[in-house]
Amino acid sequence: MKFARLRDRILRRKPTPAPIKPFDSYEWRAPSAQNCIDLIPGWNTRFPDEYGVVAGNGVAFGDPRISWAIARYGSVDGARVLEVGPMEGAHTSLLHRRGAEITAVEANKDAFLKCLITKEIVGLPRARFHLGDCVLFLEQNETRYDLIVACGVLYHMREPLRFLQAVAARTDALYLWTHFMDDLSIPDDDSPLAQGLRQTRELGELSGRQFVMYRHSYVGANLAPAFCGGIYDDARWLPRRSIVGALETLGFDSVEFAHEATPHPNLPAFSAFARRTAPGKTSPVPPTAEAR
Repeated sequence: MKFARLRDRILRRKPTPAPIKPFDSYEWRAPSAQNCIDLIPGWNTRFPDEYGVVAGNGVAFGDPRISWAIARYGSVDGARVLEVGPMEGAHTSLLHRRGAEITAVEANKDAFLKCLITKEIVGLPRARFHLGDCVLFLEQNETRYDLIVACGVLYHMREPLRFLQAVAARTDALYLWTHFMDDLSIPDDDSPLAQGLRQTRELGELSGRQFVMYRHSYVGANLAPAFCGGIYDDARWLPRRSIVGALETLGFDSVEFAHEATPHPNLPAFSAFARRTAPGKTSPVPPTAEAR
């Protein structure tokens, strides 16, 4: 009898319904800035505490490199600034706070979307972001800029000399932060390191002058969610003397340096603020991609 009653109770039980989950393409939480951050993984930048979001760990909203560049240039209030490789928009925000009118070009699709998220969270009405190759943008766009900012861009370029030429045709003031190949420290022997570096050595040409370059691969780093490198796994790293020589060739007669880092976790690095001060020292407009 007891067994029969137990059996009846079990049979009368309704099965526990499976939980109903939201579709992956929908957000079920109440709207918030954090929802926007969570939309794309692999953030590098830490937002100021006032915005109440958790993203990356890099302190870029107050980056002293950009502050130094602005100090070298002078007031950017109302200045037309082109930012190449804005990554996640933190440097854009710093320029915006100083009053600049910013055009930013980003090739990394996820980074571009992060820039739009940053623009929405922080509020950057004088900044406009474009998705695409910055070299083609420079070569096909006739706008001249008061200042071009290229922080962490040059060493990702497949054709760094072409990039510098395209930049020089659109501005008289350029800020660069870049790694460079310290080829003067390559061992003068037959060690595997020395042989490997010598095998990647190439020569590039700019306005009739030749400059040393070294071919570089990301070695799988591009697979990481936070990757923010170049378009191709085929970059060229320039030695310091090649960078300085190229800037001089392009008419930048004043070059200041800062933030020297030797050694650096990823090879040496420096900031350079280049300005064309002498009248008539304009850089030739580079040929379009179709003419190459």
